[in-house]
Amino acid sequence: MTQATEGFGPDLETAIPETFDVCDDCGTPTIQLSSHTCPDPDTVQEPTREDLDARIENDPYPEQETVLVIETTGQRSYAYHETTDSGKPLCPVNHDGLKELPRTEAQAQRYAPCQFCHRIRDANREVTDQ
Repeated sequence: MTQATEGFGPDLETAIPETFDVCDDCGTPTIQLSSHTCPDPDTVQEPTREDLDARIENDPYPEQETVLVIETTGQRSYAYHETTDSGKPLCPVNHDGLKELPRTEAQAQRYAPCQFCHRIRDANREVTDQ
């Protein structure tokens, strides 16, 4: 399996839980000690298929890498998650039913990149490039 990190920068297994919390009510990742208000489900729209297709098309990471998708039996998830060196989700997604797929297969099944995973990965890449 390939991972999102290259062994440089902070230990993400430790850094992510020390930096981020996840709202118990809505699942929104928040920086610890920040103020947070859950989004109003009546005013927040799910991304459109066009938005998701644009995310897939603009995904800059290697096609052969392994990503994680949520296996659901009801409502379909639309995002795939990057992995740490140990194969865990890069972002603090709170779900037990995660399945490994090559990035290209996840995209073929119309999953789009998790924006939070990409923010974390981009930030880690900036640190390692310095």
